[in-house]
Amino acid sequence: MDIKFLGRWSSNIIRNQRNISFVLDNKIAFDFGPHALESLLDLGIDPSKITTLLITHMHLDHYAGIAELLWYRSIHKAKDNLLVFGPKGIESNTYKLMKVLKTPENWYKEQIDTKIKFIEDKGVDSIQVFHAHHLVPDNGYRVEHKGKIIFYSGDTAYSPAVVEGASGVDVLLHEMTYTDKDRKAADFWRHSTYSDVMRVFRESRAKRLVPVHLSASSSAFVTKVAGRVDGIVYPPEILEL
Repeated sequence: MDIKFLGRWSSNIIRNQRNISFVLDNKIAFDFGPHALESLLDLGIDPSKITTLLITHMHLDHYAGIAELLWYRSIHKAKDNLLVFGPKGIESNTYKLMKVLKTPENWYKEQIDTKIKFIEDKGVDSIQVFHAHHLVPDNGYRVEHKGKIIFYSGDTAYSPAVVEGASGVDVLLHEMTYTDKDRKAADFWRHSTYSDVMRVFRESRAKRLVPVHLSASSSAFVTKVAGRVDGIVYPPEILEL
């Protein structure tokens, strides 16, 4: 079982980086911002074979790529159904997004709507939802797959709910947009600094921590501490579980 990263970055995007998104065993995708579809293709993963998509929240860098995925699936006549998890309103917002992008109505109804199912604000047996603390509703996901458990926070300030969701997991993927020097900005935008993330890591007793949703400053910082702090892993292209 592995995690392939389609992107590691926050909305503070820079050259040669893409927004945070990753896929578990080429089937379960977490968030889907701009260019996530291209990243799938670059890694040799067929976007039509994605069966589950977990959207934490509907900000551009986590969600806007869903339109590209749905168009691709329709153009290539995907046979597998797609299950989309997300916050309340994701179904109606996706429909509005497709309409704004001039998706032909009959095409959407006949080739897209029949192959997609939305689950809002709740999980299933292997997927649990924990509400994070962000500017907009954000769902963190605890996912059990092939005997391993991972937790992905989405965007969040420190949150006891995230600690609960990450309790004892094999891998905690937690956003780290800022270093501690940028505490004021982190609090304003309800994002996490290094200290916030480490607090969640300690309190949850997760086995490994992969900081994601990086910026230039937090990426440089994580690069330095990953080799010195036990359990921290700089997000690689592929993470074996």
